[in-house]
Amino acid sequence: MQGRIGKRQLAFGGGAAGLAVVLVVGSVLADDEPPDIAAPHTCRTTVHGTAPVDRAGPTTPASSTPDFDGDGHPDIALTAGPGDVENGYLGGSIQVAYGTGSGTGLERCQYLTQNDPGIPGTARDEAMFGSDAVARDFDGDGYTDLAASVFERDGARVIVMWGSQRGLTHAARVPGTDGSHVPGVREPLLEEQLAAGDFDGDGHADLVFGLGSDKGLLKGPFRRDGTPAGTGPVPAPRMPVGLAREAAYRDLVAGDLNGDGIDDLVSFHDDDTGGEEEAWSDLHWSGSYLRGGRDGFARPDDTHVPAGATATVGDVDADGYGDLIVSPRGGRASRSSVTVAYGTENGPGSRTTAIDRDSPGVPGKEPQNEDATFTSLDAGDVNGDGYADVVAGAPRAEVYAQAGPEEVLLFLGGRHGLTGRGARVLDESDVRGVPGSNHAFGQAVGLTDLDGDHRAELVVSAPGDDAAPSSAWLLPGSADGPSTRGVTRLHGSSFGDPEGVRSLLMGWGIAR
Repeated sequence: MQGRIGKRQLAFGGGAAGLAVVLVVGSVLADDEPPDIAAPHTCRTTVHGTAPVDRAGPTTPASSTPDFDGDGHPDIALTAGPGDVENGYLGGSIQVAYGTGSGTGLERCQYLTQNDPGIPGTARDEAMFGSDAVARDFDGDGYTDLAASVFERDGARVIVMWGSQRGLTHAARVPGTDGSHVPGVREPLLEEQLAAGDFDGDGHADLVFGLGSDKGLLKGPFRRDGTPAGTGPVPAPRMPVGLAREAAYRDLVAGDLNGDGIDDLVSFHDDDTGGEEEAWSDLHWSGSYLRGGRDGFARPDDTHVPAGATATVGDVDADGYGDLIVSPRGGRASRSSVTVAYGTENGPGSRTTAIDRDSPGVPGKEPQNEDATFTSLDAGDVNGDGYADVVAGAPRAEVYAQAGPEEVLLFLGGRHGLTGRGARVLDESDVRGVPGSNHAFGQAVGLTDLDGDHRAELVVSAPGDDAAPSSAWLLPGSADGPSTRGVTRLHGSSFGDPEGVRSLLMGWGIAR
């Protein structure tokens, strides 16, 4: 069976990777109160070596990183929408790891599915709970919350899990969510995307769930029953002629691209019909920009979004404008490249930079087949120099991907923007794994400052498959970038009883 989940195409094998899970049932309060989500437990992790000691720099955690228990130490939420759970083939799950503020150390772990009485709904086949997840303080109480998408029998929905001093403890279904209304989009139900940010500039975190919908903007602050403060329209993206008949939804990215303090949206589509396999160089690809503002979203004409499949936002030249970093597709685009459209007061501008394996300083050779594209991107300051850097994962996770290297590339920002100078390439051997094992190393990548030293730690996942175990690795940040000393590994038994969890598919995404 083949399934499409957002920007990814996956091959599934008849549910053979079914997951036997020992559930820890949350305690039930009074009959009229929702039950608790199962509490976090002590993590079981593997640590290799000792992280480099770097006493320079401040120790204040970055405000943009998730902190579900409010202890000042950032946390991580890994998503596995295509993972099997008890009572649900492709039922989906989320794994949360709570930080300690000491390097890549992790204190508690939490395994979330709709089998948990504290999470609305019931785990079922193809619900794909957690296929998209975003982390913000949606109710304004000072604790980061986690919003996740789920495909229920009557449509796509959003569930918010509320943060507290004890971590994620309660949850609610957001009422009245709507799906995509973009003309020509094939199977909009199965291709909905979730994004978070302050899109109207009122200081409260909002959600977008439904391009082209009159109520696709769900405004914060949210009540604890999941009700938003209001709703608003989200315009459909402009689609080029090649996408007018039928389009596939690839990604939805949020960030401030014009320096006004209000988040904007960029969406990506192509014309993959889902039938006969086509090379991505032969498809039409489109990126579309929606500017956030106090009066709602606008579709300006004078912006430049490179054609691509996914992107991230970061200020790589530290000029005060967020830059759009795209994994390009179509035409003669390099298979392992990134394109930067530098931000301006009007959004992504005409100034662009393309970095690939032929750029000075970038190690390695250009892959010789199309399966080696970057499918995950993130931006953050890995070395504390004040410029955002970019990490890109090439996991070869596409359907029928050819055998070859699974890699993560790091590109450094600087005064002149993103360049190949100081670029690095990492594979599974750098985290004491076995490279070339078809684990999908690099499926999800993230840059998160876990210890508050203003040098981001690198998070890399490898979901694995029926035969290969899934893992996620945390590489400490340092003045030289991600260090292969003191690497922490998360695995299946980190999130459950090792006797009960035979395999755990995790790390298809990282909540941001």
